[in-house]
Amino acid sequence: MFIPLIFLICFNATVCPREVNQQPASQARSAEHLSLTGVYRIDIPASDKLYSVVAGASSNVPLGEQQRFFIDLAVRLTPPDLLAIEQQGTRISFGSSRAPRMSFVADGVARNTRAPDGHFIRVQFSVENERLVFTSAGRTEDNFTVIFESIDNGKRLLVVRRIAAKALDQPLVIRTIYNKISDVARWELYGETQVATSAVTSPRPKPDDAREGIYTSAVDVLRKALDDWIAATNNRDIDEQMSFYVPRLKAYYLTRNTSRASVRDEKARVFATASLIDIRAEEPEIIFQDGGRTAVMRYRKKYRIENGRQSRRGEVIQELRWQRVGQEWRLFSERDIKVL
Repeated sequence: MFIPLIFLICFNATVCPREVNQQPASQARSAEHLSLTGVYRIDIPASDKLYSVVAGASSNVPLGEQQRFFIDLAVRLTPPDLLAIEQQGTRISFGSSRAPRMSFVADGVARNTRAPDGHFIRVQFSVENERLVFTSAGRTEDNFTVIFESIDNGKRLLVVRRIAAKALDQPLVIRTIYNKISDVARWELYGETQVATSAVTSPRPKPDDAREGIYTSAVDVLRKALDDWIAATNNRDIDEQMSFYVPRLKAYYLTRNTSRASVRDEKARVFATASLIDIRAEEPEIIFQDGGRTAVMRYRKKYRIENGRQSRRGEVIQELRWQRVGQEWRLFSERDIKVL
């Protein structure tokens, strides 16, 4: 069995066909012109905002069901940061930072396979108009399409996902852009962006303005946490800022497995020498993972740091990774993923 888990978390081993040797000649000839092999990194500014797409769809769901619907759909649609593809004719291999290597044949043949509960799903891999297409059909939750298309003379990859849900009148569509960073596929990507499992005690009080529903119980709480975290930075309030972190961070800029004490020392050093710290963040993109227990937050950040002798300023795409602890959220990763 082959598992197309790369772009849709709801894929299971049982919804994918076994590899076959017979390939229609027309499909094989079409695949010869398809060039997808390489490693790709997600281009966040160029891609659809997952939160905005899912939030818009969730607004049509009854209030009492919005939270679970939003998180479930966000988890299903969350793309990986890195993607590896190796293509030899119609034989395709995939790997990503969220799933190990898997292979299948894009022969255009539709097959029936069973879901975990026993019901049938009809699946098909094909090459259509120099695009790689995966389709699944069955119950409403089984109906989705994933399309991979090489663009900009092979320098980028466009991934379009269409997914159905019982609460939606029409399929949800989200487009993700990847930049090619290597012409050779690498298979050690899996696990590079896995979530952390740290715990933290003595959680901060829940924000007073957190109302019911997904927008306040998750998204608004995270937005307010970001605002408070940045305010603590600008105010050089080390105690307040460190209250947002887990005891040990999986990533802190270029370091890994970093203790909160080490992060505090670094921030205290910057605070002590700076005469001015001005950090500003644009509207964040929030992606839920691990069944809603973790969240990836990415946003455009402008910064200016003065220390009397010199001034540092710039603009980056910053990524914060949060872990849910009870009703609160704590940081387990902080890094810049792109300098603008």
